[in-house]
Amino acid sequence: MIKDDSYALYYDLLYSHRDIGAEVDFLERVFRDYSLIPVKSVLDVGCGTGLHTIELGRRGYRAVGVDISQNMLEVARSKAREMTNVEFILSDATKLGFNSEFDAAIAMYGVVSYFVDDESLLGFLRSVRRAIKPGSVFVFDTWSLVGVLEKRVYYETPFSSFRKSGSQLAIKEENWRVDFLDQVAYAEIQWSILDLAKGEIDVFKHSLKLRLFTLREIVHVLRESGFELVKTFEDYSGKPFTESSSEIVVIARALP
Repeated sequence: MIKDDSYALYYDLLYSHRDIGAEVDFLERVFRDYSLIPVKSVLDVGCGTGLHTIELGRRGYRAVGVDISQNMLEVARSKAREMTNVEFILSDATKLGFNSEFDAAIAMYGVVSYFVDDESLLGFLRSVRRAIKPGSVFVFDTWSLVGVLEKRVYYETPFSSFRKSGSQLAIKEENWRVDFLDQVAYAEIQWSILDLAKGEIDVFKHSLKLRLFTLREIVHVLRESGFELVKTFEDYSGKPFTESSSEIVVIARALP
């Protein structure tokens, strides 16, 4: 499990290598090209500290971020306190409680992979479907079983990486194990956060259990939840998805 207070405190640093602006550019292209309705409001499920929620708000959307972590939401709210079109709500993603309120939904950075059993996965997808209007798009990303198997991604040897923002340096040490029969990946991760200006270090660990999907499974669970698969990409740059892609970005559309 994640030590939630540390994870929330350093979340923006840990994702500082991601280009949020470019990812929201991608989302706007998807809204334009694949939504059957104009997009003015967006639901961000599993929003964390609101990286995409806030950027969408800056671009004029009504943006609502939902997360199960109060600590994440406190950070998000502190960043968006002067934005009247951005809101953050504490909620279980399988019980969102909205009814056709949004023109689009997103679930970034592997949120879908946390629902490792069919019951919780379908509960999540159906909750999102109830929250958005017919013809609207739902954008999410997850791991592709075939691509992970083919590329030996994340399961042969431990490895390290780092991110740097200002005077802070984050070192990430990862050890992954993949159960291909159950289609689940397990990870033990240690973060070492160095404040180079103060000479201080904070270390915390967390474990992950994530589901891997085949494209056929994605099509099936979407259909069971009131969606149709519209398009797939390899990543948020818009590269086409192939069988060898280890990640998959899914564009789904809400059926009537």
